[in-house]
Amino acid sequence: MEQSERTALLGGTFTPIHNGHRALLHKAFQTASHDGGGDGHVIVGLTSTPLATQTRSDPTHANMLGSFEERRENLDAELDRMDDAYTASYEIIQLEDTRGPAATREEIDALVVSPEAKAQRRAYELNQQRVDAGLGPLEIHTPPFVVAEDGSRISSTRIRNGEMDIHGRILE
Repeated sequence: MEQSERTALLGGTFTPIHNGHRALLHKAFQTASHDGGGDGHVIVGLTSTPLATQTRSDPTHANMLGSFEERRENLDAELDRMDDAYTASYEIIQLEDTRGPAATREEIDALVVSPEAKAQRRAYELNQQRVDAGLGPLEIHTPPFVVAEDGSRISSTRIRNGEMDIHGRILE
């Protein structure tokens, strides 16, 4: 990649892919795509199955996520649908730990994170780790929550529980 290209990074399990995920993905493409030299690049870290099991508040929910390969295929199809609207390219990598490449790769410019307090705290801690390691801090970009019909945020857990669909429509 050219030095002038911007690289944005985000990560997650992305299952099922819902409108909240789409907002994060669009923010990553918007952040990486810019006027000037270079087209930009988006790195999407897809959580490995072992990491997904480790990071669930209820580890039994990991069984509901589907295989890594299936999640990767679905994510790739989603990214293919949206990347024509942007100049940035993308790649999907497997995340084996919660920090991923954001902690060590110098060429990353921005981290796209959910507005959830836990995600914001992790982004702050990650930037502190980068500074401690002699790397520059990342720009943090956060799209707003996407809300469901009932005014609460759309969440994968609520979708898997059958409370809403991927667009936030409340199910009976």
